[in-house]
Amino acid sequence: MFFINYKVTISDINYGGHMGNERALILFQQARIDLFKSLGVSEVNVGENVGTIQKDAHVNYKGEIFLGEELKVIVKQLNIKKTSLNFIYDVENSHGQIVLEGSTLIVAFDYKNKKIARFPLEFLKKLELDFK
Repeated sequence: MFFINYKVTISDINYGGHMGNERALILFQQARIDLFKSLGVSEVNVGENVGTIQKDAHVNYKGEIFLGEELKVIVKQLNIKKTSLNFIYDVENSHGQIVLEGSTLIVAFDYKNKKIARFPLEFLKKLELDFK
C-alpha cells in the first residue's frame, strides 16, 4: 500500500461549491507520480526508455469534498502485468470516510516508436516488493 496526503485548494472547487469531478484523476495521477518517484523512476521513464500512458480510468464518487479538507489518497492495490499496471485507489477524508474510489489502467509505452512496450523487469520487481 502507498498513500499521499492532499489538501483541497480553491482550484479544486467547482461552481457547486465542492471538488470538481475531474480532480479525482489528478489525485490518482499525483499518487502514481509520488509512488514512481519513491522508486527512483518517473511516468515518462520507468527504465530502458519505457514510459507509461493511461488507457482507462474509472471513478466512483462516494461523497462531497470541500475546500480545505485534508485527504489521504491511497493506492490500495496494484495488479501487475508485463505490459500494464492496474491501480486501485481509495480517497479518504479526515474522518476516515471513503469519498472517492477508482482505478486507472496504465500501460507501458515506447514514446520513440509510438507503441505499447513491456515494463523493464527491474521496475516490475521494485513494484512487487511494495505490493505483495
